[in-house]
Amino acid sequence: MPETLLVAVAGILVVIAELAVITVIILGISKILRSIEGKLTDKGAEAPETVSAPVVTPVAPAAPAAAPAVSYGTANGIQLIDVDEPTAAVVMALVSDQSGIPLERLAFKSIKGITELVDVDERTAATIMAIVSNESGIPLNRLNFKSIKKVEE
Repeated sequence: MPETLLVAVAGILVVIAELAVITVIILGISKILRSIEGKLTDKGAEAPETVSAPVVTPVAPAAPAAAPAVSYGTANGIQLIDVDEPTAAVVMALVSDQSGIPLERLAFKSIKGITELVDVDERTAATIMAIVSNESGIPLNRLNFKSIKKVEE
């Protein structure tokens, strides 16, 4: 009986010793990685990283000549509808900034411009679209606003 107790205690001590060794190894690797990361961020502070807008290649309009022209373009899989490259880049940067998600982690499928604003400024139109999306529970990218018009009472 005392021999089996001695074997059990020895086994427990071996397991505890192995866990201590693993803990020391993990702490050592963590410190090494933090020092490497610190050196990389110090270099980044000297020269700030710039984010460039994706390259957009315009394609021919899909609508017939008699219909109102709609300009289409693609940029790395992003479909641009009635939006030029600089505006699309600003929209993507604003979404990244306001959401706090890095631009490289966001996936844009399409960016669509509003075709007609009547007596409504762009800020008001954006607010209206956000409210409609929020109240209806339909994501903004699934809604299609053809025009927004101010109605006098």
